[in-house]
Amino acid sequence: MLRFAFWLTALLILPLGLGLYWLPQESAAQLGASPLWLVRGAGAMITAWGAALLYAGVRTDPTGRVLLVSGNLLLAATLGAGALRLNLPDQLQNVLLGYAALLLGLGLVGLLAKSATLPQSGGALHE
Repeated sequence: MLRFAFWLTALLILPLGLGLYWLPQESAAQLGASPLWLVRGAGAMITAWGAALLYAGVRTDPTGRVLLVSGNLLLAATLGAGALRLNLPDQLQNVLLGYAALLLGLGLVGLLAKSATLPQSGGALHE
């Protein structure tokens, strides 16, 4: 279940980061992002976060779990607050609130799921 949360979150985050990175200048101006390099930097950071989630999904460890939970909960809170506060069209507001709810759910799955790592055996080999 934990790996599923990692992979699904990465599949949600990677397109968002790539979309921001390759966002046309006209669309960035409509969103209110004045310097285009700021949008490109945010897209690059979100894409790197998605790649880190993909890697953490392959090899789950406590650090990756903290990355999943904290990132999902922070992004869900930011999207939810922004969607409720800004004067957005109803359809866009519903999409953002749904995305925030999905990230919140995946963050809670990462927090509550048992880890799927194998126990480490220490010491010398037994014959």
